[in-house]
Amino acid sequence: MDQIRPTKLEIDESFRVYTKIKESIQRVAKDRKLALAFIELEGSSGRKQTQLRSWRELDIFIGLSPSILPKSIELEKPKKHLVRKLFKKLVKEVAIVAAQKVGAQTENIAYSEHPYVSINLDKYLVDVVFCFDLTPEYIMENGPITAVDRTPHHSRFVDANLTQQQRDDVRIFKAFCHSIFVYGDSSPVGRSGFTGFSTEMFIYHSKNIDSAFDFLSQSPTICLDFFGRSSQELQKDFPKDFLIITDPTDANRNIASSISQRAYRFAQHNAQQLHKQPSSTFFQRQPIPILSTKELAQLTSNYYVIEFYDETTWHYTKTRDKLYRYFTKLQKALRCEPTGELRFGAVTFEEVFQPPIFAIALHVEKSEIKDSYVRIGPPADFIEGVERFTEKHPDAVLVNGRYNAKITRTVTDAEQALRQYFAENLLSPKLSLIDITNHGTTKIGKQSLWILKNAIQPFVNPNIE
Repeated sequence: MDQIRPTKLEIDESFRVYTKIKESIQRVAKDRKLALAFIELEGSSGRKQTQLRSWRELDIFIGLSPSILPKSIELEKPKKHLVRKLFKKLVKEVAIVAAQKVGAQTENIAYSEHPYVSINLDKYLVDVVFCFDLTPEYIMENGPITAVDRTPHHSRFVDANLTQQQRDDVRIFKAFCHSIFVYGDSSPVGRSGFTGFSTEMFIYHSKNIDSAFDFLSQSPTICLDFFGRSSQELQKDFPKDFLIITDPTDANRNIASSISQRAYRFAQHNAQQLHKQPSSTFFQRQPIPILSTKELAQLTSNYYVIEFYDETTWHYTKTRDKLYRYFTKLQKALRCEPTGELRFGAVTFEEVFQPPIFAIALHVEKSEIKDSYVRIGPPADFIEGVERFTEKHPDAVLVNGRYNAKITRTVTDAEQALRQYFAENLLSPKLSLIDITNHGTTKIGKQSLWILKNAIQPFVNPNIE
């Protein structure tokens, strides 16, 4: 436990950095006659105190009264636009100015739901985020104005409801998630892994770390509710979610909805392995491995690593999501012909990134296919369909009561198909293709191949995912 619990010196240092920025924000806000409801250190390093040792990321939230908005605070699309515009202005005029006054280096303004700024100060990465100061009753009845309006209430909930032992249990669970690459919105396994608040709520419901691992390793589905609803009720309320952990501040929100099923499955597998053979290695954070020379030599030519260099100013999650959407479409194009006939077969891919490098490891069932395939057409008694089909395919022949046509393929090699798809479906001028190889040219590319081979393929159905 001592290896993952932060030292008193680390805690004091993080609060010193927070206080320095907080006092600067207060001075700048006062100069601009901007009333602030609060400035709080949120996240694991704030009042929750569930951070791991050597954690050097801070989340400073600046609370605003909703009265700062024109007219009402009802959620409408124009209001969201106004919130975004307001926060962008405040980030530039308050947060960035305050950061510069204490010698911090500011990164580009980042965008999730709304603008915020990341700054570097004294070896800490600090996100400064504006939110609205809403009562729990308002959020429960109406929902938040922005998603981050819940965050201060999450901190207060953890502070009020988790014992010191449970906070240490959260640290153990976080260390486990980090060690197997299923933590956070940059999780290498799946689009997103376990969030900090989901680990805290998992321990809250499980009571302790042993029960949490028992639950994780044994339960095919998990439904945890702060409001006493049954699993059946929860599955009805959240029909698209396989993992449900409700938000104690908002009964209509599932805080686990962002957790990828892939990340959950891999976590479940590792929890089972931990039970079979306990080892401290399950809690030791390490870089993603790369395949050995021997392992690479044993790989078939069905594996590809596609690497991109990101020169956009997007938040990394936007690039992540854009690539997932792009490769999901590519997956379908490789799997089958437009008319449904099998092409390169089952396709599995996964994305790993460390901006500015984004890498996709991809596996196809067949790396080479025949230069033609049979297109099965309409039955002979479907006159209109036969006319259209034979007009398009004059050489069609009748086989077992249906018209068939032999279609010639222009592309029979999977790598060629990949390159053709990229040429015909441009991503972004500032998201450039580095290369397509069987092994990767960058460290991230090589790591993505390990993730696909060891953390994804053994646990997915390639015909579905």
